[in-house]
Amino acid sequence: MRGALGIVMLIIVLLPSPLREGGLTRLIVETPTYDGSGQAVHPDVIRMERGLGGYSCWMVFTPYPKCDAGYENPSLLASPDCGNWLEPEGLRNPLVAPPREGHYSDPDIFLAKGKLWIYFRWSQGLEERIYAISSDDGISWSEKVEVLRTRSESLLSPSVVVEEGSLRMWYIDIRPSPNVIKLRTSASPEGPYSGPTVCHVDGVPDDMELWHLDVIKVRDGYDAFIVLINRGKGLRKSFLYFATSEDGVNWRLSSEPILRPSIDGWDDLLIYRSTALLLEESEGWGRILRRYAVWYSACNKAEEWHIGYAELSICIGDEIRLCGP
Repeated sequence: MRGALGIVMLIIVLLPSPLREGGLTRLIVETPTYDGSGQAVHPDVIRMERGLGGYSCWMVFTPYPKCDAGYENPSLLASPDCGNWLEPEGLRNPLVAPPREGHYSDPDIFLAKGKLWIYFRWSQGLEERIYAISSDDGISWSEKVEVLRTRSESLLSPSVVVEEGSLRMWYIDIRPSPNVIKLRTSASPEGPYSGPTVCHVDGVPDDMELWHLDVIKVRDGYDAFIVLINRGKGLRKSFLYFATSEDGVNWRLSSEPILRPSIDGWDDLLIYRSTALLLEESEGWGRILRRYAVWYSACNKAEEWHIGYAELSICIGDEIRLCGP
């Protein structure tokens, strides 16, 4: 289909057959990885109106074969149509060599100052950092620069929105109890960043914890795709929720998950960090309907990780909920 943003969805399914549960079709996306496993996690997708090097869409992610964090190094794929993903000629993954100590994770891609930028997290013990790399052409990437360092909080799943030249970065801090979303701002993708503002999320179930998120700028504020996990049980089950905010600080959460693990399929254990592009928006009957193209990472009971694709319609009114496929 062609959405409001002109995205032609041509997802090529070369792995297991697509799942269809509750009227929703879930497709598994082929993701070539430098380690050869094809297992991938934590996608972030950007679409450029004019494209870059013949590709309109770029996806950053990390391999994660059998939950091995040693392979979780930033990697990049491109697509002419947001559907068929490949490693462009001349690009070499991973974009950053594995660190000598600690490990990388949680990449996010955005446009700023006429360049592509990728943020990614480094962690070891209590120390956490956000690094940045940049590129003019998507092929040749700069050396990493440190934009944020802390020992007092965690920096899970950074998500950047660029507005009028300034940056807003949300992330999850799991040091407090319960976990919280925090927001920092900067005038430059290389920092420095402001101190953190703690965000308020209304509607988080008592038995759930905030875990990963991706934030999207929309006409009247911000939308977010937020992964919640069972409190006190670790990563045994996770669900994708949707949230909306006018100011980026105060959020309303959907009354139910918008995506759950399947009953028996390639995504039957965990729904993980997800990213989205807005396809279309309409208003009527006292509500806003937004239809999104969603790429989500997921794990099955065999601990195999893949990236999936689904189109989700969200109804935003007095209640926020999934409208249907």
